[in-house]
Amino acid sequence: MTLRARWQQLLGIRPEEGRTVGLFFLHNFLLGIGTILVYVAANVILLENQPERNLPLAYGVAALAMMAAGQIYAHFEHHLGLQRVAVRVLLAVVALMAVLAVLVAVGHSVAAAVAIMTGYRVIYLLTNLEFWGVSAVVFDVRQGRRLFSVISSGDMPAKALGAVLALLIHHHTELLWLLLLAFGAYVGALLVLRATGREHVVEARSRARAARTEAVAAPLQRWFGSSRLVLTMCLSMLAIAAVTTGIEYTFFVHVKHRFHDQSVVMRYVSTVLAITYLVALVVKLVVTGKVLDRAGVRPVLLALPALVVAGLALYGLHDTWADGGLMLYFCILFLTLEVLRRAFFDPVFLVLFQPLPAPERLQAHTLAKGLYEPLGMGLAGLLLLLPHLVPALGTGFAFGWMGALMAGALLLLYRTYGQYMGELQHAVSRRFTLDDALPASAVDGSEVVSREELANLVAALPDKATRPAATARLRQLGAAAVPAVAQALLTTPDDAQLRRLAQLLGHVPSTASRNALVTLAQRPFLTSREAALRALRNFPPEPTNAPAFQALVQQELLLARQLLHAKAATEHQPLRDALAYELHRLEQRLFGLLLHLYPPQAIADAQRSVAHAARERQANALEILDNLIARPVYQALQTLLELRPAAEKARIFDRLLPTAAAPLPGLHFIIKQGEIVFSDWTLSLALREWQPAAADFMLLPSYLESASLLVRESALDALSRWAAAHPAAYQQACIHHPQLPELLMSHAAAAAHLSAADRVALLQHTALFAQTPANVLSSIVPIMKEVVFAAEEQVFAKGDLGASLFIVHQGEVSIFNGPQQLATFRPGDFFGELALLDAEPRSATAVAQTPVLAFRLDQDDFYDVMEERPEVLRNIMQVLCQRLRRQNEMVK
Repeated sequence: MTLRARWQQLLGIRPEEGRTVGLFFLHNFLLGIGTILVYVAANVILLENQPERNLPLAYGVAALAMMAAGQIYAHFEHHLGLQRVAVRVLLAVVALMAVLAVLVAVGHSVAAAVAIMTGYRVIYLLTNLEFWGVSAVVFDVRQGRRLFSVISSGDMPAKALGAVLALLIHHHTELLWLLLLAFGAYVGALLVLRATGREHVVEARSRARAARTEAVAAPLQRWFGSSRLVLTMCLSMLAIAAVTTGIEYTFFVHVKHRFHDQSVVMRYVSTVLAITYLVALVVKLVVTGKVLDRAGVRPVLLALPALVVAGLALYGLHDTWADGGLMLYFCILFLTLEVLRRAFFDPVFLVLFQPLPAPERLQAHTLAKGLYEPLGMGLAGLLLLLPHLVPALGTGFAFGWMGALMAGALLLLYRTYGQYMGELQHAVSRRFTLDDALPASAVDGSEVVSREELANLVAALPDKATRPAATARLRQLGAAAVPAVAQALLTTPDDAQLRRLAQLLGHVPSTASRNALVTLAQRPFLTSREAALRALRNFPPEPTNAPAFQALVQQELLLARQLLHAKAATEHQPLRDALAYELHRLEQRLFGLLLHLYPPQAIADAQRSVAHAARERQANALEILDNLIARPVYQALQTLLELRPAAEKARIFDRLLPTAAAPLPGLHFIIKQGEIVFSDWTLSLALREWQPAAADFMLLPSYLESASLLVRESALDALSRWAAAHPAAYQQACIHHPQLPELLMSHAAAAAHLSAADRVALLQHTALFAQTPANVLSSIVPIMKEVVFAAEEQVFAKGDLGASLFIVHQGEVSIFNGPQQLATFRPGDFFGELALLDAEPRSATAVAQTPVLAFRLDQDDFYDVMEERPEVLRNIMQVLCQRLRRQNEMVK
């Protein structure tokens, strides 16, 4: 691993994000240089001119100017779009720098100092809105959690550099050089912004969402929008901005009173600022992401107000401190606040906006930073002036109002977390809700029915002819049918029958049906567990079943660890793909279990959105899970869902499950668990790759008698290899299993025919099934009927009732409409696919041009497969839609 890769891994940056993060870091670094140099220039002048009175005045004037600038920015952001506004903001900042340079050169009055401080605040606001506005639309909520602390750390070294440069300032004329450097930094930031715009779409794309069920009161929506999250965040930002301003003011003023000499004051302030920014840089880069990942959003969000309230309360002990203790207290309070605010609060606070729709997100950010934060600073300026106007208030007044405001912010932020979860849920919820209530007939169990009738109804389910009527009658009987269905559920050996019985129980909302399904879910056969979990989706969570589901979650996590190790250990790509499918099945089972441990609607929305094509929707879903389910389970599920190498995922699972036994060798584990855990395709691949030892014969007999043709063929292949490698053991096995030689002979004789594995390969190379996993295609193999046509023989005629699809394996088939030849199909092509979905008369005639070997899929058989494997139907619909689009384009 290269040094760059190690550095990115330490910071939580994925390889594909490296350049983007670098651009944003550089952008923020250049903005930080420009802003801090203006800040140094403003403070050099202000600290020389009665800061006790002039700082509050500067805060008030700057607040008014910032609110005006924020409103102007919001107007143009709405009308021009983010990309154009961002460029214009930096151009405006460059122009404003020229005005400040003139003020520094010619103005030494209090008014000039206040004007310079106001200019600094306006520049800080505009660059902040521009930078975070662009970040908010480029990164999603999950990336924000990982990367906002990294990209926002770019201004920390710049600010530390500015603090050091302040030590070198001895005359006002030197400030002009700082402003010239700031000018160059802003020009550089403009160039970086243009580079970012060339690589990313910097615009707020709006997607339709359902209306909020809990919105802000109508009179307040003009100021806060409809989201309660924005309301509480803006109010908490106001309170925190006021307290931050108050603590900054008390720190500067006490430093001024302590040292008096201007050069000493600047040296002390610059040293504290440099230390603060460097500490914040290290914490942001190395600590913030890890703390946020382990602790979650709420503790990190509440850390700043909670610690500041505690710090302010310590002021009550200042009478007992030794000489210099008060100065040290103000220094530590200021440093702690700045580090917490910059390293933790600001990145997390901005992440909270990410679930909002993009236009609303930008509006909320502009509102918080452009109106309520300046309003908090202005409020602080007013409150800081009061003791000068009313001396009787004393020094404790400032700590009183700061403590009250920060306590209020603590309460608001505590509520904010719940509203954040609500916005995440709103972001992934359906636009339209469906009424999932069961029909009255499904819950009616009052009818008396005999055991014989129930047994006959259950026995009629496997037969296609009698199944519809039997299913309808059992649903009508409801609770009365549960004992018979539950009994059959636990005794049937057929997977398809088991799924039908579980589905029937899922439509009967009774304790007995739930208990039967929970019992089924606890069986070791994973097909049974999947059928039970699918049926249990109709039931709300039951607390008494929680321990059973938690135990199953742990079983699934242990299985996931073993599968990841097996996938990482094999170089055989088909087997790796098969194991990836097994992991996908495992993910679905995990979601099914979580539905009964946590609020089901939130889990269902998250599950649906995790598979969504839109990156932002996926990120919102993961964020919901992160803040909802148990942390170790979330970390495991996130690892499964992420695009990482299997070996890396396996190492993460090893850390999450430190007490688990060492994983077994992959092939040995698959063959040992067999059809209890794995699909027949995965098992058949493992059997073909397996090199059995002399003592491994006892694992084979059950597979030689498997109901799956794929498994039987692979087991016979493994048996032939074992017999050749271990002739003595084979002869000994023949004594106890005399049918082995006959099995091997029949296997050799069948080698000339197309095997089940070859049929899967044929399906994989057919466009209709090319995107369907081989594990799913293996379920189609049993219904593939081999058909042969001679040259010029008709496959079907126009007007015949179509009920079959054909896949060409050898030869050519042409399609005719009268004398006109419409198309020719060759090996790997398919035709007649519409007949699988709609049995209508054929619209053309199919004729074999040469001798043809093909495979026919009949509609009735295919319906059964689609009932078992919905992925097959989804893939067919996708291919048919693509063909329809192409035809429409040809017509146009």
